[in-house]
Amino acid sequence: MRWLLLFIFCLPSLIISQELPPITNFDTKTYNAGNQNWMVSEANNNWMYFANNSGLLSYNGEQWGLYKMKDGSPVRSVKVVDSLIFTGAYMDFGYWKPNAYGNLDYTSLLDKLPSEIRDGEQIWHIEEFGNYIIFQSLSRIFSYHIEDKSINIIDLGKTISNLYKSNNTVYFQVAEDGLYAIEDSGIERKVDFEQIGVKAIIQIFEWKDKKVAVTRDDGLFSFEDNKWEKLSIPNYPISSSFFSAEYTNDDQLVLGSIGDGLFILNLLRGEIQQIVQPNILNNTVLSLYEDKAGHIWCGLDNGISLIEKDSQFSIFSDITGKLGTVYCSIMYNEQLYLGTNQGLYKRNVKAGDFNLIDGTSGQVWSLAEYNDQLFIGHDRGTFIIKNDQLDYIFDGLGTWQVIPFKNGFIQGHYNGLSYFENEQSFNDIAYLDGFNLSSRNILNFNNSEIWVGHDHKGIFKLTPDISNFSISETKKYPVKYEDASGIKLFRFNDDIYYSTASNIFKYNRSSDEFVLDNELQRTSKKFKRSSGISQVTKDGKWWSFSENEIYYTQNDAFQEGLNIETIPLSYEFRNISNGFENISEINEDQYLVGSNHGYAIFKTPFTNPEIPALEINKVENANKGLNYVEIDKNTSNPEFKNAENYFKFYFNAPVYQKFANITYSYRIEGFTETWTPFKSTSTASFENLPYGDYQFQVKAKYDGQETNTATYSFSIEKPWFLSNLAVFVYIIIFVIILFVTHHFYTRYYNRRHEKMISVQKKKAEMQQLEAEQEIMKLKNEQLEADVSSKNRELAASTMSIIRKSEVLNQIKDELTAVSKLEDIKAVLKTIDANINEEDNWKFFKEAFDNADKDFLQAVKAKHPNLTSNDLKLCAYLRLNLSSKEIAPLLNISVRSVEIKRYRLRKKMDLAHGEGLVEYILSF
Repeated sequence: MRWLLLFIFCLPSLIISQELPPITNFDTKTYNAGNQNWMVSEANNNWMYFANNSGLLSYNGEQWGLYKMKDGSPVRSVKVVDSLIFTGAYMDFGYWKPNAYGNLDYTSLLDKLPSEIRDGEQIWHIEEFGNYIIFQSLSRIFSYHIEDKSINIIDLGKTISNLYKSNNTVYFQVAEDGLYAIEDSGIERKVDFEQIGVKAIIQIFEWKDKKVAVTRDDGLFSFEDNKWEKLSIPNYPISSSFFSAEYTNDDQLVLGSIGDGLFILNLLRGEIQQIVQPNILNNTVLSLYEDKAGHIWCGLDNGISLIEKDSQFSIFSDITGKLGTVYCSIMYNEQLYLGTNQGLYKRNVKAGDFNLIDGTSGQVWSLAEYNDQLFIGHDRGTFIIKNDQLDYIFDGLGTWQVIPFKNGFIQGHYNGLSYFENEQSFNDIAYLDGFNLSSRNILNFNNSEIWVGHDHKGIFKLTPDISNFSISETKKYPVKYEDASGIKLFRFNDDIYYSTASNIFKYNRSSDEFVLDNELQRTSKKFKRSSGISQVTKDGKWWSFSENEIYYTQNDAFQEGLNIETIPLSYEFRNISNGFENISEINEDQYLVGSNHGYAIFKTPFTNPEIPALEINKVENANKGLNYVEIDKNTSNPEFKNAENYFKFYFNAPVYQKFANITYSYRIEGFTETWTPFKSTSTASFENLPYGDYQFQVKAKYDGQETNTATYSFSIEKPWFLSNLAVFVYIIIFVIILFVTHHFYTRYYNRRHEKMISVQKKKAEMQQLEAEQEIMKLKNEQLEADVSSKNRELAASTMSIIRKSEVLNQIKDELTAVSKLEDIKAVLKTIDANINEEDNWKFFKEAFDNADKDFLQAVKAKHPNLTSNDLKLCAYLRLNLSSKEIAPLLNISVRSVEIKRYRLRKKMDLAHGEGLVEYILSF
């Protein structure tokens, strides 16, 4: 039985040093499914499908998908026909169909069978034949009619070992019976068992008008009309046992062995190439398939490998680490030489392994051929190879580079420059005095100047004096760069340049300076270089390096100027220290690029593959709980609930080339107008999008070319609190609130208005009262002023009266002393009349009432027992007059005034300690 063969293992062939097409390996951790892959098929949209031990495996260049059978059984066969993916499994077969959610739905065909499937029966192969799908188990063949959905069974009663299709004919081998063919005319045996014998056929194809059968262990046979003949092909690996085979579109036969890996045989030239572990994941190849791009997919006993047999690249992978990092290379005398960090290796260009040249262990920096001699710049000095003989010609401290100069050679070392004239004077090599900087990058200009580029010090123009082994003239040019990507001094089209990662400067001899305005700068400006290193190969092409490609100049065929062409060889492959990128022309239009694990070879012109169609293959949606669910991506402009505003988009461009640099850029129109930077991520997530109308847009860049833009339009509804019903409710509530507010506001306003009126009224009253008080105050102040004035008048009048009385009394006293009293009686009478007490009191009372009109009434009211004389005394005392001053007013003596005061105190009933004047003043 077929599966028993998997237990047969052979020792792998010895690995030889050979360049292989690019190979991409997918292990079980990458695709997250079973190890064995039994059959491979390709869909119209370039998606790949694999019959895997764990189920049906899909791959679109970015995402893997696994679809399991209901009982978890392995899938043994797969064939894509139009939009249906037919599979065969353990006791089941049917088809898968993509749904609108980006997944596959399975439909079993068991219910179409006229009888039940046999116990343990498995479907090992599927082929399309007209309107039929042919399923093969080890005991029967089932033909499913696509249109009427019916199934017919072919049961020959013997083991059916395999099924094959060539052109429009389906073949199958029946044990101990022969080779049968299914054609439009029916089923017919083509070769009987007597001729084939026990030879197991694994594939059939047509070549040179012959039908060719590939056997497991016995080689190739042609057959026609029951004739079975051995077919001799040079180098056919008859020593290996094969399990799978595929005839390709370019006359190559790919053979998958059991234990010996993969063989690619050119049937026309007899050239054979063997690919084994670790270049592929496993040496047992269960299935082979050539896709539309000419790639070979290998379903392995453990994993999947992709062989780009038609690639323009040839790759040497130093998997064992024998060579190390390749820093330089050259084709010399039909030998390929590699300078690495471990020494100088060579290999015959036609075959063989790389071998270390004895004595060259260590870092090799440069290789250059001059005068049929190979100069090797080495960490230990300089070596030379001539006539396959290695000579160690200079042991100076590190030789970076050797270039011709005049009649000899200039060498650049770690610590300066040296010179020698020819191979006869190797013992006369000497340093040039006057320059001792590291000279990794040197060039000769017209055998008169040596230019040196130093990463940190700048560019130097030197004039060597060879006769004296010295530098006679030196000029330094500062270098304009801001990174550590290195600089490169080079000569291109007879002009001197130096390059950084950002710019290229050209030497202007008339102004003796480096200028940025030059054609090479303008031509390469749109490309983003990752290194200052650039290189001019022997054919005059200028090369430079970026993260994702390498660039070279090509003269424009129709007009003067330069074009830039790209080679999709990314840093991921080169992976060499920045500043040590290298490329060399090893044959006409053939170039070698060194890396830290081997090298790549390619030819120009380089044909970039077609731009693939980009598609959005799945859309997922979630709420804040982040429970993403797949949604129907074919629904036109769906609307999502406001809470479901988390989105994931999956997209892909089905490109499978190893060096294809697929990057994606996307945006959501309506949310942001800015495209994201191009990057390799093939999913996009957006969280918490606001409501609105959106269109997700994604585009890809493939080897510098942009693909179509894929779109997905959708909407997010407004939140419930912004819905039309909610807005209507808001309006009603607003109106109610407005009405209630107006009502209460009116009441409040009226109350407030009334209160404000009341407050204003009170305020006005207070202001009026304050005004009245102010007026009263002013009046009081006026009254006080009047009272003060009248008091002054009263005091003046009183004093005048007192003075007059005192004068009159004095005159009276003097007259009384005269002897003749009778003569002056008349005069005395007149004086008495003038000092009449009543008249004085009347005058005084009138003035006193004007000044203090209420005093006498108040005193009288409180002390009604007071006499008029008592009141007079009170009035005089209120004026704070002394007894002496009062006496003249009353026309009595001072003693009499004191007595009156005493009596007045009695009448007023004053306490002993209480002063009379103080009491009177208190009124």
